[in-house]
Amino acid sequence: MFSKKILIAALSAAIIPLAAMAAPEGPGWHHHGGRDGHGPFSFLEGVTLTQEQKTQIHQIIETSWTQAKPLMQQLHADRKQIDDLLAGTGTVTEAQLTTIQQQESQLQQQLASQRLATALQVRALLTPAQLAQSAQTHQQLESLHQQERAIFESAHPDATAPQ
Repeated sequence: MFSKKILIAALSAAIIPLAAMAAPEGPGWHHHGGRDGHGPFSFLEGVTLTQEQKTQIHQIIETSWTQAKPLMQQLHADRKQIDDLLAGTGTVTEAQLTTIQQQESQLQQQLASQRLATALQVRALLTPAQLAQSAQTHQQLESLHQQERAIFESAHPDATAPQ
């Protein structure tokens, strides 16, 4: 029941707490941080999945989301606490902010580890032919990205090429 677009969007939105990535098809996707090897599921770009794989991936994502949700809620609470402190009228010390920032860093690390673990679970579902398809697409996208950088650099020699 899940199309590739919906599946990739669900993968991304479910476990990437700070930026919802658009599905890796169609115009404009690269503007959302998911192209050229960025994002934990970019390896699915160009891969034809079976219905069974889509169902299994959906189950993996549901489990991952259940685990990530409390971490994301705590991250949001920490950020709100910093905003409230800075916007308030009371005294704010660097030590207060540093403690909260350290908590944020730990949560972000946990979420990043979970994203990679989830990506590995999803990758383990792929057949050797699908992995070859993924590698070929990745190589083609990397080549296009290098061409894009070269064109940008030749048109704007004093500017830094977009990553």
